[in-house]
This record gives sequence, structure tokens and C-alpha cells, in this order.
Amino acid sequence: WFLGFVTVFLAFPEIDLWVSALFYTPGVGFEINGLWWERIIYRSIGYIVTILALGLIGTWLYNRRRHQQLLGLDARKLGVLIGLLILVPGLLVNLGLKEHVGRARAVNLEQFGGDARFTPAFVPSDEEGGSFSSGHAATGFWVVAVAYSLSGRFGPWAVVALVYAVVLSLARIASGGHFPSDVLASAFFVLMGWFVLCALTRPRGEA
Repeated sequence: WFLGFVTVFLAFPEIDLWVSALFYTPGVGFEINGLWWERIIYRSIGYIVTILALGLIGTWLYNRRRHQQLLGLDARKLGVLIGLLILVPGLLVNLGLKEHVGRARAVNLEQFGGDARFTPAFVPSDEEGGSFSSGHAATGFWVVAVAYSLSGRFGPWAVVALVYAVVLSLARIASGGHFPSDVLASAFFVLMGWFVLCALTRPRGEA
């Protein structure tokens, strides 16, 4: 799936421009950018991640002290979730790709009233932008991984978390902050990182 995604956006990079153009009004810009509800969505992820991370650690400490299995959170599951947060949204996306790929954001492009050049996803650029990939989307899909781990695939919290991650990602696209390929890449990175960490920490003999 990931290779197919990469191939499509390298072969047809104009998909990003076409989708972003749907939210752009000439002479006005990306209309939702800066609106109060867009800012609430934008800022919400920081609070949610902080609460979740502290909640995970606190729940694990409670379980260890009381010899409980509240939410089924043991040391292995805690390590996977906190490790995933640090490695993918933290190191790979925010400190790695965003700092070094340099892709310009949609809101800064010539096509949308700016002065920056468009660069396809996965292609290094000298525009010094932070578009690829999306830190907000990566963190939003980490929230999905937490909810899935604690409530199950079709648990109500997993569904709520998925809806939130999608809304957050769409808001970043509609405000000109990211392209579709930026948020999809982040979703794939989190998914692959989760699978790898789960496989590496799986007890021997467990299928």
C-alpha cells in the first residue's frame, strides 16, 4: 500500500495542487486559515497528546502499584505507544523530514498567491518549508493507535480518535498548511512504526 501511495504521488504530483485548489479563493486565499474553529483544531492536538501521554504513564504506574490491568496497559504496551510517539511524530516527522526535506506549504506557493515553488512529495527541496510530512497528522494518528490499543479495533474510542485524526488532517489541508500527500505519508509512517514496534516487542512464541 505504501509503495503504491508513493508511486501515485510521484507520478501524478498535480493531485496535491488540485486538492489544495479546492480550498483556495483567488484574492482571498485559504478561507478557513486563521478562523477560530480552525485554530481550535490546530491547537487541540498538543493538549490531547500531553493528556494521553501522562495518562498512559499514570495508568501504568497505577497498574504496577496495585497489580491491576486497567485498560490492559502493561509495560510492553506502554513502551510501544510512548516509543511510537517519540520515534515517529517526534524524531522522524518533526525533527527529521520537516527540517530537512524543505517542501513549501501550499499557502506559500506561487499557485496560491505566494512566491515558493511546488515540489512533489518525497522530493527534497531548497524552499526551506516544513510541509512534508505533517506533524499534526502524525500525532493525530498516534492518538488512533492509542485508542485502538486500549479499546480495540471497533471500540467507540477508536472510532472517535479516527474521526478526530481525519478532521485534523483535513483542516490542515483546507487551511493551506499541508497537502494530501503530507498527511497520508504521516498516517503511513505511524502505521508502519506501530507494526514494527509491536513485532519487536512481541513475546517469543506469541503469534
